[in-house]
Amino acid sequence: MSEIERRRPYKAKRVLMSSAAVLNPTFDDGDLYFTGSQIEIMRNLVQYANRPENYAAEWELGYYLVPDDSDWDEIQAIVADLEETLMGNPNTLWGYADRVGVQTIVDGAPAGTNQVNLPVVSAGHVHRIGAITLFNTTTVNYTIVLAIVQGSVVHYLAQLTNAPIGIPQHWTGDITLKYGDYIQATFYGCTLGDDLYLQANGYEMNVP
Repeated sequence: MSEIERRRPYKAKRVLMSSAAVLNPTFDDGDLYFTGSQIEIMRNLVQYANRPENYAAEWELGYYLVPDDSDWDEIQAIVADLEETLMGNPNTLWGYADRVGVQTIVDGAPAGTNQVNLPVVSAGHVHRIGAITLFNTTTVNYTIVLAIVQGSVVHYLAQLTNAPIGIPQHWTGDITLKYGDYIQATFYGCTLGDDLYLQANGYEMNVP
């Protein structure tokens, strides 16, 4: 495409995107969550991104230049990837569905080792957990093991030692639980009648 072919008259009301900013972004990749209405707007606005007239590679007095053929091919690939994210693959973009705040309390546990489980994630949902709280209101446990259970596989998160009586112990991080997964705390060294507490907080996303 020649420079003459790339020229477009500049109009003050036109919203132009910088092709340089698209090809060499200043933002890092991110993990963003949108409402359904916001996604609908973006799905429509992405059509705006399919026209070379909406990109400015260079600004000149009275006109601007659209991207050359090489840059435009690269921009089209980026736009196609965005369209796939918004419309093509429903598993790529998960929306916020609800807050997750689940807990299990065991009153009067037997002596010895006790496993306390939170409810499993139900079908059609994914839970993203950022904080877990646990404690024994009655006895100092010499060891508490915190884990995620996925079928027959156990993923260990943390081991707490000599947890004080009745003082909440906190785990913070970022874990994702799929359908059937659950969080488990194993309290070792319980005495008869201990009261055990396990809670997790995060948010829920709906998935196909």
